[in-house]
Amino acid sequence: MNYRQVRDFFALNQTRPKKQLGQNFLVNPEVLKIIVEAGELTDTDTVIEIGAGLGCLTEVLVRCVKRVIAVEVDELLYKALAAQFSIDPRVQLLNADILKLELNSLLSDSTGNATTTFKVIANLPYSITTPILWKLLSHHKEIHSCVLMMQKEVAERIVAGPGGKDYGALTIGVGYRADTALISTLSPENFYPAPKVDSALLKLTMRENPKVAVDNEELFFKIVRTAFRTRRKMLKNTLTRGRLAPAEALAAAFEELDIAPQRRPETLDITEFAALTNFLSRS
Repeated sequence: MNYRQVRDFFALNQTRPKKQLGQNFLVNPEVLKIIVEAGELTDTDTVIEIGAGLGCLTEVLVRCVKRVIAVEVDELLYKALAAQFSIDPRVQLLNADILKLELNSLLSDSTGNATTTFKVIANLPYSITTPILWKLLSHHKEIHSCVLMMQKEVAERIVAGPGGKDYGALTIGVGYRADTALISTLSPENFYPAPKVDSALLKLTMRENPKVAVDNEELFFKIVRTAFRTRRKMLKNTLTRGRLAPAEALAAAFEELDIAPQRRPETLDITEFAALTNFLSRS
């Protein structure tokens, strides 16, 4: 679906894309090919498409995979999808908010046939990208991979390396559960209406095991989140003020692990955060 078709749809229905839902419709058909290629789709896959919109990607996906579960929160767009796909047995339509949707029932093959691989493809609303990411990562055992369109700035934070301004808690949190790859970046004119920022296509491939072994996941994520709340401060001071461990235990940990007390959180990689967590959980 191109720019004119999307514009005409809203004109015909005497409405406009909803800013509160983050509606920016992809109007460059060439990008659909990039998305499908990145997804490495097969005829045994089930794809959960978040934000199916007007169905331009749905139409492409259904030719490649076993089944598409198309989720769309907007009632007008859902009705347009129903008019196009309601008689197609390969497409399951859901008029639902992805953040309120129970995914467990979707992430099972109810057909009784051979097992299917679950993948997610989505053009994420910028304002709720992070909560959707955490929800998908919480189902890392059931979901094989995700191809996600998001704000370029967020994608760059996810794939960042230690030491840079983009590196942070989001980098470590996503990298703990998934391998990440920045597929491509897109300028605003690829969408209608054009957003004010560049976008990026990111792929997450869920890991069978976490990237690092930690004794206490809850403590690990508390340490990471606390550390990056004041990323420019010395890590030892930040963790001491955060009361995650006694000062004596922290001092012993930094000495044992050869982490200089004056180092800042943004200089530690995920393995160092894991080592720090394990030392503290055992002390």
